[in-house]
Amino acid sequence: MPVRPQLKSVLWERVGDSLRLVYDVRDQLMIADPDGGVERLLALLREGGRTVAELAEAMGLPAEDIMAGLAVFDDHRLLEDGERLGGYTGAAAERHFSNLAFFESFATLATSREDFQRRLADAHVLVLGTGGLNSNTIPHLCGLGIGRLTLLDRDVVEPRNFARQYLYTQADLGATKVERAGAWVRAFDPSIEVATVTAGIDGPDAVSALVERYRPDVVMSGVDSPTSIDDWVNDACVAAGVPFVRGGMYVTQGVVWSVDPGRSACRACGRSAPALDPDDPELAAARLLNTRPQTNRGIGPVAGLLGALCAFEVLRLLTRFEPPAYAGRPMLIDFAAGCTTSRGEWVRDPACPICGDRAPAEPVPAAAAMSGGGDRT
Repeated sequence: MPVRPQLKSVLWERVGDSLRLVYDVRDQLMIADPDGGVERLLALLREGGRTVAELAEAMGLPAEDIMAGLAVFDDHRLLEDGERLGGYTGAAAERHFSNLAFFESFATLATSREDFQRRLADAHVLVLGTGGLNSNTIPHLCGLGIGRLTLLDRDVVEPRNFARQYLYTQADLGATKVERAGAWVRAFDPSIEVATVTAGIDGPDAVSALVERYRPDVVMSGVDSPTSIDDWVNDACVAAGVPFVRGGMYVTQGVVWSVDPGRSACRACGRSAPALDPDDPELAAARLLNTRPQTNRGIGPVAGLLGALCAFEVLRLLTRFEPPAYAGRPMLIDFAAGCTTSRGEWVRDPACPICGDRAPAEPVPAAAAMSGGGDRT
C-alpha cells in the first residue's frame, strides 16, 4: 500500500527567504525557501491524498528530492500517512476525539494517531486492587479506550473509602468493591470487556497464576498487603515478560515506578546492590517506621495524582508513543513540599536471580534502588 504523506495541523509563515513552521509552541522549524518550492509542497501535503510519485509529478521534481524533504518533515513529526487514517469514523471518532488529537502529536509516517488508539483497543490490563490508587486509575484507563480490563479485589465498600475512592457511592456500602467497579466500567463504556475477580493475593503462586491465566499486556498493581506483594508481582511479571506499574505512599511521600522486563532493572535488582550503611540515619528511620502499623493517609488529591501518573505509564507501555518514564526510575512526590518531585534509579544487575537472564532490549540507565508500597493509597 503506497504511503500518502499528510501534513498535521502545522502552521507556517514566511520570514524573508525562509519559512517558520510551528506545530507545538515549544518547537519551530526554520527552512530556507527562496523560490517558494517548500511552501508549494506544504500546501500539497496539507491537502493530502497524494503518493510520493504524485507529489513529485505535481512539483515537477525527482521523487528522490521529494523523499528527502519528507524525511526532514517526518523527523520533526510533522507528517502522518493518510493511508493509515480513516478507520475511526462516526461515533468511534467522536468517542476518541481527544485521544486521537493527543496522539497526533506523536504520530509519524510509520505510526499514525489511529495506530496508537488501536493498540489501546487491542490491549488487556490486569488491575490488582480497586481501592484508593486504582479506583483513580481505572477511569483513566477506560477514558483512554483500553479494550479489556480484568479487575481483582477482595474488600467491600466502607465509609472511610469515600475520601479518595470515587468509583463508589453511599448506596454501595457493604457491597463488593470489585463488582461495583466492574459495573462502573460497563456503565461508562459498554464496549470495554471487563471481568471481575473477588479474591485476595496470599502468595507468589497466586500472582503467577493470575498472570498465566489472564495473560495481560500490562499489570497495574495497587495492592499493599501482604508486605511482600510487590516482590511477588515483580517476580511473576518478569518471568512472564509482562510490564507492570506500581504507585504508593510513605507518610508524606508518594512514589510511582514500573518494570519493563528485558529493558529496565527490576525490583529485585536492589537485593544484590552493595550493602547500605547500617548507621545511615535515613535507613535507621525507615527501619523504625516499618515497625509502625500502616495508616492510610491517601486523601483524594494524593490518590488522584498517583493514579493519573500510573495510568500515564500504562499508556506509555501499551502504545510506546514514548518510552516508559518510570521503568527502573521511580519518581517521588513530596506532599509536604508543594508536591515537588525527585527521581531515583535502579541498577540493573546482570546477576539478578529474577531478571538477570533477560537480555536488555534497549540501553537502560544505571540506577540506585527504591520501591513503592508503605502506607496504602
